[in-house]
Amino acid sequence: MRKALLGTAAVVVCLAAATPARAEQLCDPAYQDCRAILLNLIRGETRGIDVAFWFMEDARYSAELIRRAQAGVPVRVLIDARAFAGHPVDKQIVDQLQSAGIPLRQRTASGILHWKMMLFAGQQQVEFSGANYSPDAMVYTDPYRNYVDEAVMFSDEAATVHSFMQRFDDLWTDRTSYADYANVPGTLTRTYPSYTIAPELNLPPLVSYRNRAVAAYKAEKTAIDVIMYRITDRAHTDAIIDAVNRGVRVRLITEQAEYRDASRLWDAWNVDRLYMAGVEIRQRAHAGLNHQKSIILRSQGMTIFGSSNWTSPSNQSQEEHNEFTTKAWVAKWFQNQFDRKWNNTGPAAETQPFTPLPPGVPVYSSPAQNASAGTAPVLTFDAGPFAHLYDIYLGTSATPPLVASDVPLGPTEPGGAPRTYQLPQLSPNTTYYWRIVAKTMALQTAAGPVWSFTTGAAAVNGTPEPYMSVDVPGPGATVRQPFLFAGWALDRGAASGNGVDAVHVYAFPLAGGSPIFLGAPPTGVARPDIGAMFGAQFGGAGYALAVRGLPPGGYRLVAYAHSTVTGTFPLFRTVDVTITSATLMSLDVPGSGATVAQGFWIGGWALDLGAASGGGVDVVHAYAYPLDWGGGAIFLGQAPVDVRRADLAAAFGAQFGSSGFSLVTPALSPGRYRLVVYAHSSVAGAFTAMRMIDVRVQ
Repeated sequence: MRKALLGTAAVVVCLAAATPARAEQLCDPAYQDCRAILLNLIRGETRGIDVAFWFMEDARYSAELIRRAQAGVPVRVLIDARAFAGHPVDKQIVDQLQSAGIPLRQRTASGILHWKMMLFAGQQQVEFSGANYSPDAMVYTDPYRNYVDEAVMFSDEAATVHSFMQRFDDLWTDRTSYADYANVPGTLTRTYPSYTIAPELNLPPLVSYRNRAVAAYKAEKTAIDVIMYRITDRAHTDAIIDAVNRGVRVRLITEQAEYRDASRLWDAWNVDRLYMAGVEIRQRAHAGLNHQKSIILRSQGMTIFGSSNWTSPSNQSQEEHNEFTTKAWVAKWFQNQFDRKWNNTGPAAETQPFTPLPPGVPVYSSPAQNASAGTAPVLTFDAGPFAHLYDIYLGTSATPPLVASDVPLGPTEPGGAPRTYQLPQLSPNTTYYWRIVAKTMALQTAAGPVWSFTTGAAAVNGTPEPYMSVDVPGPGATVRQPFLFAGWALDRGAASGNGVDAVHVYAFPLAGGSPIFLGAPPTGVARPDIGAMFGAQFGGAGYALAVRGLPPGGYRLVAYAHSTVTGTFPLFRTVDVTITSATLMSLDVPGSGATVAQGFWIGGWALDLGAASGGGVDVVHAYAYPLDWGGGAIFLGQAPVDVRRADLAAAFGAQFGSSGFSLVTPALSPGRYRLVVYAHSSVAGAFTAMRMIDVRVQ
């Protein structure tokens, strides 16, 4: 049951200092002391406390947790030691917990532990949000003027509390993605009874945050209001832009420090795209940090909030907790909070208009100023991490004309390779002038100087002069497997042929890890355009490769060209892409709205087009959500995806001819149910697709 929130910071602080929270409520650290509520929950617990965090830097929390442990209350803590590097105080806090004998386990899987949660078993309460346990995250420094934007949920709703109990036990006993850190007994045991996860909760990596959120954006008819700290996943921004294009009003409050963080350079790319599409944008005006992650879908009465940013790792790599709710009081709370910040109706200005910023001024590398060059040189330059489009100027006068506009070469990442642009065949023994103008996705510009070079004589056979390009996919593209990786490569020093006899392609995961060899695509693909540029001898300089078999995520694709003139790999070209899930799925039986008998069949098909072999989906899980009464999901069973389907072989190829599934459900109480079937991709190693229908069980 929900109890009313108090309206002023002073009253909330006084009450929080006296009594622990005993209701489902939201707390706004812009003017409320959420830390006091949480500390009182810790002090009041007598049965058990479970804690999980990315980092903790406020010793008030650790001190109270240690006092409870010393009083005999079991305390379990999940951490991520990778946070220590950027948050050294976190290591000190963890050391204190360890010295107090509190058992700690750590996440070791590729995605970080991004939870910020405390669970109080005796009080049947859970606290969760996007707020880290730092000194300034849960309580203002100066009300409305210096605080961290957050929305902190304290819930005593049984379905929510039980869901976190179930999931925490899952993580605590997980020997694959988690490892013992300190004070852990040899045998890991569950603490709570088995519960189902409430359908309102979204707990990546169990399920996709992106897919569920994007589906909600697509269903919105009137208005979407967003407060989002980090925006680097274009699937969200593409769906938001689609909403604007169909007449939905979208307002965004975002964080300017992320907009100009070179280590998060795709935030600017996405925010600029939203700006150009007509999204109304404001940014923080107070002295703190906008760290909140919330979305309001006005016509649906839906609110999405929790720990996930609009990033690829937050989708289904990191451990996250989010809620998708249609509770009217939650919608009203978030609407009031957003409107206050957007309209600055509080005691101080909390937001200000967003103004897109320009990129860096291009810095040239080659050809050097006044240098000699080949007759088809490559322009090499660096405009920094925020330039994405480029205008190329080239000519024989000191004010060269525009020859190519909005060329999508992408940014130069910190420590990364500069951008390159292959010029066409030029006249020998001629002085050329060139200039680069860099642009952001909001078309803000920064112009480089005018430089010149002089071409030499035409190429002579036997003298190496290699050239190379990756044409598709474009820089920063989001692609679905299988996709085409293609371009051209040649060496003008060859007496005959293209001068390049092999191209090797690798994928380097942007999140870290070893490179993956994708193959050696055939060379000699007809490219009349290259023949027209360099001569008929090089008209077959193309190469093409169909890429598949990579788990979804960010990659740097690198192509290396092998020259027959030098016998080496003298050139390489790179392009960064984001690979999204290519899982397709259908639920064929029963039909939507059908009335079914006990022990009915569920059947359909699921496949992942990104699979290098096989169907790409190995198992499906089925659940039933009662619609006539409350309660969590009922697990109906799992089934292998191995049923022969000639129609799928005809539609997708023989590789996917055994992508059907079927299972018989257990007995269910008569009534209406929502059936939800999840498909597990062996390519992604996660559940990447779902289908649902409503049925009536007799």
